[in-house]
Formats: sequence, C-alpha cells, structure tokens
Amino acid sequence: MLDAVAGDPELWQGVTLTGAFIPGVNDRDYSALGNGGTVETVFVTAGLRSDRAVGHVAHLPMHYTAFYKRLARRGVVDLVVITVPPPQDGSIGLGLCADFAPAAIAAGARLIGLVNPNMPDPPGAPRLPVARFEALAEASAPLSELPSSPPDPIIKQIAAQIANLIPEGGSLQLGLGSLQAAVLQAVQGRDDLGFHGGMISEGVLEAVEAGGFRRGVTTGVALGSRAFYDRLGRAGQVRFAPVEQTHGIGFLSAIPRMTCVNSCLEVDLTGQVNVEYLNGTQNSGQGGMIDFIRGARASLGGLAITALPSTARRGTVSRIVPQLAQGTPVSVARSDVDVVVTEYGVADLREADIDTRRALLIAIADPAFRDDLMRAAR
Repeated sequence: MLDAVAGDPELWQGVTLTGAFIPGVNDRDYSALGNGGTVETVFVTAGLRSDRAVGHVAHLPMHYTAFYKRLARRGVVDLVVITVPPPQDGSIGLGLCADFAPAAIAAGARLIGLVNPNMPDPPGAPRLPVARFEALAEASAPLSELPSSPPDPIIKQIAAQIANLIPEGGSLQLGLGSLQAAVLQAVQGRDDLGFHGGMISEGVLEAVEAGGFRRGVTTGVALGSRAFYDRLGRAGQVRFAPVEQTHGIGFLSAIPRMTCVNSCLEVDLTGQVNVEYLNGTQNSGQGGMIDFIRGARASLGGLAITALPSTARRGTVSRIVPQLAQGTPVSVARSDVDVVVTEYGVADLREADIDTRRALLIAIADPAFRDDLMRAAR
C-alpha cells in the first residue's frame, strides 16, 4: 500500500500518518509519501531523522501508555490499516502485532485489513468479527523481520550480572536485541519465571519450548525470523495483548517481583539516563521504557535494571559520564533508576544520596576512565 502511494503521491493529500515506527525495522521515510502530509512518531528512526526526512515529521516524546491513550480518544484516528491473517469462522486475528491498533479500533476508527497469508494466526492473539472491517484486501508482502546477532563477550558479562539480580518466581521484561538474547541464555534452566513485555523475539519462544517461563508469556509484538513466526502460529503459551495491558502500571504493579531490564546509551554520575540522543542527534525515543520502570518499581519485590557496556567506540569513550551533554534529553530521571549494570558490576542506586551514587557509578565504569570521572565529580 505504501509503495502504491509512493508511486502516485496524489493518492494522499494532507494525510497524517501515525504509528510507533521501530528503529531498525520501520526505517522508511514515511514523510515522503503523498503531498502536504505529516508523520507522527514516538520513535525517530533512520528514515525520519531531521537531517534525512523529506517531509514533515512530528516527534511525540510520549511514553507508550500516553501514546496509546491518545489513539484511544475518539476522533484522533480516522482510519486503521493493519496486516491480518486470513479469516477463520467469521473472525480475524490481529496476528503478531496487538499493541496499538486496538486503541483506535475501540475508539471507532474505520478499519481496513490487508489479508496476508504470511501473517500467522497465533491462538493467543485478540480477534475481531469480520463485520468490524470496512474492507479487506489481499496482500502477500513478506513480513518485516529482525535479524538476530549473537551477543558479544561484554554483553554476556552484563547478562550474567543481571541474572543474579532476578528474584525467584518473578516475571521478566526485556527489550529487543543482543542483551535480551544474552539474559535469556543466562537464565536458561530456570522454570520459575514468567515473561511480561512489549516485544519478544526468538529467544523467548526457545525458552518456552525448552520448558521455561511456566508462569506464562504476555507480549504486544513479535519480531524475528520467518521460521520464528511460523512457530509462533502454533504456540498457545504466548498471549498477545494491547499496550494498556502490557505496559499499564495497574497490570505491572499487580505482578509480584516484576523485573524489567532495559539498555541505554549513557548514564551520568547522578543516575540520569539517555536512551535517545547520539552525537547530538535524536536517534530513537523513550518508547515503553518508563512505563516498565515505574511498573516494576510499583510491583511487590520488583526491580528496574538499566544496563549498558561501560564504553563505546571500541573503548575510547566512557558511557558513564560526569553529566549529560547540554541539549541531551533526560530519558529516565535519576529518581526512576533502581540499579545500573555494566560488565564491571552492579550499582544499586536505591535510596543512595548523590555522593554515594557518584562513587557507585564510578566503580562500575571502565578502569581507564575512573580517575577522570573522580576528578569531574570533585
């Protein structure tokens, strides 16, 4: 459909396209489609960066739950277009992506389904009656895939530190990427955990198939390989749910020992976290990170873990910094940070005063930078 609009810009005039476009997956410049339109996004992707986008991009610095509530207001979204699996018995499943569409659908937006046989129909996904769709169109495009890469030794060291912090009988939330894969390897063999997150990839399903996550798996989206999607289509243990359930603090706080693990770009010596800015440029967004952090901290026995390698650029730059550079947004406030983990250890910042925070964070920085950090702290 987007290719059709790209080929004939007259099809869209003044259209606002909104979504949670994911860096590394939805990197197209959607602002170039049609004439006189706008793209609203909670993530700034490679295609929507200010130095690359052709048209107008409106970055919304919103948490996932706030963006969901925006879409759930009647009249905000006129039309929802989603890829769905073929109908069964008078209803249609939402496939592998149940995060944001239910908000606008429940608010009465018009609904078009692109019926794609490549989209699995997992038994744990929400369903809608066929009559709810204004139109169904045949589609056959390959689904977006997210290639997996094996974690490097530093990420494995970080994951080993994290595994020691995950309480018995808890539920785990992990972001995508090599850190998720490494943590899943580090907790392999534990059958006392559940998984409650916004996205899953291959490692979560592999753990389920090996007898892990017996407390259940809840997610909003699945991203991975074609083979992973096919297996998910038969996995009854995985439940797909909208953002109000995967990220809502009422749901998260009710899960005992909820442990969230998220990576970041840098942490300053007071505990402020940057997950969005790289070299002075907006490269991503907050997404659902704050929702999970606050939900985990509200959970009985819960824990919010922020993880990062101690250096960048092949060890030439410390990611523990004296202070965030001027103009860099604070993605996670210091008051929201429980624990910071690098390959050098764990800094537990809960109830730590500023001087103690500095000492704890310097202790998990790369040794080559500790003296400089101490001088900056003084």
